[in-house]
Amino acid sequence: MLNAKDMDVGNIKLNVLIYGKSGTGKTTFACCFPKPYIFDFDKGMLSQKGRDVAYDTYTSYLSFEGKFKEMETNCPYDTIIIDSITTMEEYCMDMVLAANHKPMPTMHEWNVLIATLKDLFMRSTKMAKHLVVIAHEQMIQDEITGEVIVRPQIVGKKLPAQLPLWFDEVHRAQVSRSKDGVPVYSLLTAADLKYTAKSRLNCLPSVLDWSKDGKMLNAFELIMEKVKNVK
Repeated sequence: MLNAKDMDVGNIKLNVLIYGKSGTGKTTFACCFPKPYIFDFDKGMLSQKGRDVAYDTYTSYLSFEGKFKEMETNCPYDTIIIDSITTMEEYCMDMVLAANHKPMPTMHEWNVLIATLKDLFMRSTKMAKHLVVIAHEQMIQDEITGEVIVRPQIVGKKLPAQLPLWFDEVHRAQVSRSKDGVPVYSLLTAADLKYTAKSRLNCLPSVLDWSKDGKMLNAFELIMEKVKNVK
């Protein structure tokens, strides 16, 4: 039997879903993690030019699955990044539709997609690596209350609600401006009426700034410093 008080925070592996608008630093946040490999679906690696980050660009789910199986057998990296699940999900559905000879998804195809993604994240956890999954964001309006809700962008009726449940950390990347007009990059780590967010680390502020004088800091190191300082 395990006991939570005996957890070694020095060996903790973070399991993070980060979402937000374009330009809020999602990919840079992910690349702060140690020895990363990016499954690049969005063709967005130009923003990381000059950094020591391994990646391959994927245009089908089958090619991704082949590489992922290789990683399960022998992964030389400390962090696995999917950028983005929003695009990866589209490729996955294309694969499911082709296998079932369907032009449009029915409930069966959606259930297969959900099962495939669940299996993927379970396998990722077993690899004992840091996992960072990036998503775009979508804004929806409740038909009854009229309230506007912002959440990770993924299609289907069940997937948007289920996706955050598969992660320990769900952060919204955001950027604001200081009084001097300097960009301030931050992570929303606690939910409110509008935004989806959570943190099971129980040591992060509800809004974590990870920039100084307009320049992004190493977000991973900031998070781990707070984890290690927990008494």
